[in-house]
Amino acid sequence: MKLSEKAVMLLFSVAEHQQDVLVGIYRLVYPEWDLIEKIDGWPTINKETWKIIQRKFMEFDRVYHPDVMLGGAWLNVGFSCQGSEDLEDWEVRKAPIVLKGDSIL
Repeated sequence: MKLSEKAVMLLFSVAEHQQDVLVGIYRLVYPEWDLIEKIDGWPTINKETWKIIQRKFMEFDRVYHPDVMLGGAWLNVGFSCQGSEDLEDWEVRKAPIVLKGDSIL
């Protein structure tokens, strides 16, 4: 699936907390977010896309969270870029999910 760069940038412009941006990005990839019990691993994006989002988180943190490690939220619970050589910019490889009361999809 392709992640909308415009939608991701919009999240940074309207949010006031890292969690709002992170959950917003996950919701773009997983529209069924509220039904998910667990994500088995991490969604994967290519290194260039990962770096763009990381820089945006760092800029965001400078404004809203200057006392935290800049971009730390993305580093800790953002997407992976390992094994992403085959992905195009803004393309996402979803990680398997477990829906509430269900098995891995």
